[in-house]
Amino acid sequence: MRLPRLIPVLANALVVLLVFTGCGRTVTGSAQRDPDLPGVSITADGFGIIAGRPDAPAQIEVYTEPQCTHCAHLQDTDGPEMKSLIALGLLTVTYRPVTFLDTEHGYSAKVANAMFLAAAHGTSAPALQAYVATLWGHQNPGGSAPSDSQLAGWAADSGVSAESVASIQAGERAVDVDEMTLTNEGRLQEIRDGDAGTPTVYDLAGNTVVDIQEAGWLAKLTGGRQT
Repeated sequence: MRLPRLIPVLANALVVLLVFTGCGRTVTGSAQRDPDLPGVSITADGFGIIAGRPDAPAQIEVYTEPQCTHCAHLQDTDGPEMKSLIALGLLTVTYRPVTFLDTEHGYSAKVANAMFLAAAHGTSAPALQAYVATLWGHQNPGGSAPSDSQLAGWAADSGVSAESVASIQAGERAVDVDEMTLTNEGRLQEIRDGDAGTPTVYDLAGNTVVDIQEAGWLAKLTGGRQT
């Protein structure tokens, strides 16, 4: 037997195999949320979605309307940074949707309901923020509401939990949108002295409306700590 001469041959074969196939490991089962990521919860009144840690140094409420183009601009310009700050535990965002731009299509109501469905079943706070940004990124003001399949597909792409995606696909009801709007719009008018404009960002720690036109407003809220 001359086995020693086979060792270089086998080693070369292994190198070739790795070059063409790469290193990998097959993992079965459903993806699980990283337990270190901040989670999502619902406010005590049932009409707000809290994305982030309860002890985050910056705590804000965002009043938003699914057909509001200025709300879409906020998500486009500041959504990615909000997601990063939420993931780092520096920011907690409570979304309070309103639906005052709705027509017979029920666009805003359907999108708002999907947000609450996405907030269940262990969805992480960064995934929820990504879904909000995606919903506003596909905005179609005055048009027909997205289908359940579209809403579910965007949720899956955003990292929303599989159980929540299934609920969205099934078109389940998660919130009374009429009561939601009545409550959230009332809070908004109180904050803005009778004005119910969106988007409105409210600093819960400072009890003041945030000037989102000011450059670096997120950095100011988080004490200059950036991603």
